[in-house]
Amino acid sequence: MKEHKVVVIGAGSGGLYTAAGLARLHVDVALVNSTEKLGGDCLHSGCVPSKSLIYASTQGMSWEQTTQHIRQVIAEIQVHDSVERFEGLGVSVYIGHAKFVSPNEIEVNGQRIRGKKFVIATGSSPRELPIEGLQQSGYLTNELLFHLIQQPKSLGIIGAGPIALELGQAMAKLGTDVHIVNRDKEILGKFDSSIRKVATRHFESEMTFYNKAEVTCVEVEGSQKRLTLSDGKQILVDDIMVAAGRIANIGSLRLENAGVKMNDGFIQVKDTYQTSLSHIYAIGDVIDTYAHTHAAGLEARAVIEHIAFTKKKKNIYFDFAAIIYSTPEVYQLFGNDTEVVETLEVNSKDIDRYKTQLIDDVVIRIGIDKKGYVINAQAVGPNISDLMQLVAYTKRIKKPISSWSSMTVPYPTHAQILQQIANTYMSRTLEKPIVQSLIKTYISVRELSK
Repeated sequence: MKEHKVVVIGAGSGGLYTAAGLARLHVDVALVNSTEKLGGDCLHSGCVPSKSLIYASTQGMSWEQTTQHIRQVIAEIQVHDSVERFEGLGVSVYIGHAKFVSPNEIEVNGQRIRGKKFVIATGSSPRELPIEGLQQSGYLTNELLFHLIQQPKSLGIIGAGPIALELGQAMAKLGTDVHIVNRDKEILGKFDSSIRKVATRHFESEMTFYNKAEVTCVEVEGSQKRLTLSDGKQILVDDIMVAAGRIANIGSLRLENAGVKMNDGFIQVKDTYQTSLSHIYAIGDVIDTYAHTHAAGLEARAVIEHIAFTKKKKNIYFDFAAIIYSTPEVYQLFGNDTEVVETLEVNSKDIDRYKTQLIDDVVIRIGIDKKGYVINAQAVGPNISDLMQLVAYTKRIKKPISSWSSMTVPYPTHAQILQQIANTYMSRTLEKPIVQSLIKTYISVRELSK
C-alpha cells in the first residue's frame, strides 16, 4: 500500500494549485486524476477554450480555424499542467478514478493509497435535464461544443447564465443562428437595471431570447431538432446545447465510506475548508461557494496554509469578482449589500476617450459605505474587467474612492471614468452643509490669523 502525507483528488485548477504548492513546501503529496490530461474543466472545456472561441469569433475565422486555434491554445497551456511537470515537482501522480474505502484510504484502479490528509477537488459537470426526448435527440454541453467538426447553422441553448451568454454570442458572431431559452423573466436578473439594459440590448441584437419559458419536449425531425416551449412556441435548430447549471463531481468518490457529510449536493465544509472529518478538505466546485477558477485558487491557497502552517485565512472572498466575457463584458464585485449607504453611477458619455471610439454605453456602479470605502460594484462595457480591477484593488487595500481623485491619469484614457466618479463623490461631500460650515470656519480663522 502506498502512503502519502497529503492526497489531492482531482487535477483541475484547485487540485493542481494545492499539489504544486504543497510540493514546493517539501510536503509528500500525491495527485489523483481520472485521466492523464490534467487541467480539469477550465483548461479542456471551460475558461481556456471558451475565451479562445470568443477571440476567434471577433477575428473572422472559419470554424476549422476556430477549432484549430482552440486546440493550439489548450496544447500550449497543457505543457504547464502535464504529468511530467508535476512529477518533476515531486508530486506522485496516479491516473484513475478514486473512491474512499475508509476515512484514511482510497482505491485507484485496484491500488490502495493511504493518506494522513485528503483534499477533494473533483470539480463539476453540466446538469442533466429531465426533458422529454432530450436524451434521445442528443445534445451538446460546453464539454462537447468545442469538438464539433462542423459549425451548426442554428443552435438552441437551454439556459441563460454566463456560459450560455458567452458561448451563444460567440457562435452568433461566427454566423450561427442562436436561440436562448430562459426560464426567468429577463437575463442578468441579479444586476441593476442600468447595467442589465445595456447588456441585454447587445445580446438581443445578436441572439433570439425566449424569456419566462422552459423546454417541455424535444423531437428529431430529419437532421434537425424541434424544441417545444412551455408557452407553446416551437424552435427548429440543428443542435441543442444545455447550459442550465452544474453539479458537483462526487458520485463516484464513495464519500459515505469516509463519513463525509453533504449539504444539498455539495460537500459540507468549515471556514478552513475542512469537511466533517478534520483531515479531509474540499475546495472548488464540490463546495457551495463561488464556482469560478479563481475561487478554487483562493481556496487552494487557504488549504495549503492550513495544512502546512495551521494558519487560518480569513475572508478570502473580500475582493472577489466575476465576469461574463461577452461583448460588452459584464462585471460584478461582490460585497455585503447591507453595508452600502450610497451607490455612485457614471457612464462613458462625458469621457473623451470613449467619445473617440463612439462608445456611449459604458456604465459603472460602485456601492460605498459612509466613509467612501468600496463595498461592491457592477459594470458593463468593452474590456471593462481590466479597468474594474482597480476598483477591486482599492477595496482590497481599504482606501476610499476619493483617493482616485488625486491620481495622475494620462489624457485621454478610459481610466478617467473612475476619476470622474471620485470627483463626483468629492463634490457631493464638499456640498454637505456640515462640510461647508467647517470650510467657512477654517477660512475665517485663517483670515483672522493674518
